[in-house]
Amino acid sequence: MKAKGKRQKARVKNEIASRRALPFIFAFCLLPFAFCLCDSASAEKKPKPALSVKEARGVIAATPGFKLKTGAVKVKEVSPSGASPVTVVAEVKTAFRLAWVEDESAPQAEGVFKRKRWRADEFRTGDREWDEFGLLAAPLGAARVAAVRRTLEELVTEFEAQLGKQREEEKEREAAESAAAESATKSDGGEGKRKKKEKDKKKKNTKPLTRGPLTIKSLSGMGSSAVAEVVVEARFLLSKDEGGKWRVAEVSIGDAASGSLDALWQSVNAQKAARARSELNAVRDALEAYRRERGFYVVAEDLTVLMDHLSPRFLRRIVRIDPWHNPYRYTGTTAAYTLLSDGPDGKTGTTDDVTVKQF
Repeated sequence: MKAKGKRQKARVKNEIASRRALPFIFAFCLLPFAFCLCDSASAEKKPKPALSVKEARGVIAATPGFKLKTGAVKVKEVSPSGASPVTVVAEVKTAFRLAWVEDESAPQAEGVFKRKRWRADEFRTGDREWDEFGLLAAPLGAARVAAVRRTLEELVTEFEAQLGKQREEEKEREAAESAAAESATKSDGGEGKRKKKEKDKKKKNTKPLTRGPLTIKSLSGMGSSAVAEVVVEARFLLSKDEGGKWRVAEVSIGDAASGSLDALWQSVNAQKAARARSELNAVRDALEAYRRERGFYVVAEDLTVLMDHLSPRFLRRIVRIDPWHNPYRYTGTTAAYTLLSDGPDGKTGTTDDVTVKQF
């Protein structure tokens, strides 16, 4: 009996030891798989990007020639550290201004009403700042700019048709809901009308329309002009300036690349400088006509005061804002004056000022 008891105790002891050892055996068996999983996770780990999403957003918002808000930029992809060149794929929310004009490409029927179309005239570069597509013809080529404008115009035309169809569907639905509500009102004591009002408060959002890298979100204004809110997906090529800061060197939209942005805006600014000089010369001519009649120049420290004296007798077209969206400046005495634009940098007294003087 004693031997039998000893054997039972030994068996129980072995079973307990086996149970305790079981987790260690499993762990030992699974150890190679754990290493495999670690190696797999390490292999799938994404490389460190060249710059953070926040940094990339700030660099793109400061793209030369634009004054974007960081909230208008959505970064989708940043090339890894060490990549050459460094690129960022991002969506940028911007706007385009269009005019409703006669369609010169379509045969016009006889009579008062002519066939018309949307023409893309301007693109937004900052808060309430716009530039003309025509300024890009010289640096990019007239054919490329025409193709971009045509793509935008077709997108807006299709979106407008979509809006019209949606409005018709909404009218039909509202009419059906109104009829149903009126019918329900008779039996529920006004509960149907209350529910209809609640539904009316919930406006149906307009569906965006995407074509390639462009997504149009809204179209406002209508009539003879309109503003289209558009999201543009683009690839930004980055480089570092002399101070070691990242900046956008080139932008590609679809298959079209801007080339050097510095060269592009040099061309644009040269055209703007020529326009500014032409406008200032027109004001100069008006000032000279004023002096011939009155015997002296307009005494003022402000262009607004000058315009009050010159328009409309001596100057038919009022000139206040230069091509860089800054006010023209005027300082005048009875014998001399200075007319100027602060130029591309928006600062007075720098080398890029456009100036007309009379001593």
